Amino acid sequence: MEAAASSNLKNVTLECGGKSPYIVFDDCDFDAAIEWGFKGIFHNKGEVCSSTSRFFIQETIYDKFVEAFVKYVEEYAKVSDPFEKGCIIGPLVSDLQYSKVRHYVESGKKEGAKLMTGEFIDGPGYYAKPFVFADCTDDMTIMKEEIFGPVVGITKFKTIDEVIKRSNSSTYGLAASIFTNNITKATQVARKIDSGMIYINSNGNFDLHVPFGGMKMSGIGRELGTYALDMYTEHKAVHINLNLKY
Repeated sequence: MEAAASSNLKNVTLECGGKSPYIVFDDCDFDAAIEWGFKGIFHNKGEVCSSTSRFFIQETIYDKFVEAFVKYVEEYAKVSDPFEKGCIIGPLVSDLQYSKVRHYVESGKKEGAKLMTGEFIDGPGYYAKPFVFADCTDDMTIMKEEIFGPVVGITKFKTIDEVIKRSNSSTYGLAASIFTNNITKATQVARKIDSGMIYINSNGNFDLHVPFGGMKMSGIGRELGTYALDMYTEHKAVHINLNLKY
């Protein structure tokens, strides 16, 4: 944006990442919420702009969810060379990113989050088993800043209004997932979440015709479909005085 402003005011679109919430109500399909939650944060080792890295779990199923999710991660997240058959979690992209993830993991520990599973793997390559932190609070660094790695923070909530407010407290607004079998509740929450993309009972799936992009510090403009052309389309207004004879 600075470069465009200092040159010729060309139009730009920006996709600037996120800290997307994953909201699970107690009337959800529990097994689906576990599976989609894993995909939402640990797909591509968490190096995805729209990763749902903040889990908000309704307090009535919080303990059950944390236990089941940790078990799922430990059983399913096979860490190996990506060329090996059955690989689920490959290496982080660089030494710089590996160090960054280490910093955030240590930050989570120091600030009081409960590490349920996860570890860095010694040896060649930048490998790490996915990290799951429970009993997180919204003011923790791992719940506020985009890590862009295999790290998730889990917290609990009581009411709909509470989880909407806390989800929107982020400076980002790229994506959000909502899990409930009550479609009325799902759509009501979706309308109030400040995110450019909302997934109901799924996570990260997309269609080439549906706009991709965020709000707030997650950027401006949209990708995909005809929406991607809007930012680069100039609309011309022609005003004609019909009182004159032509």
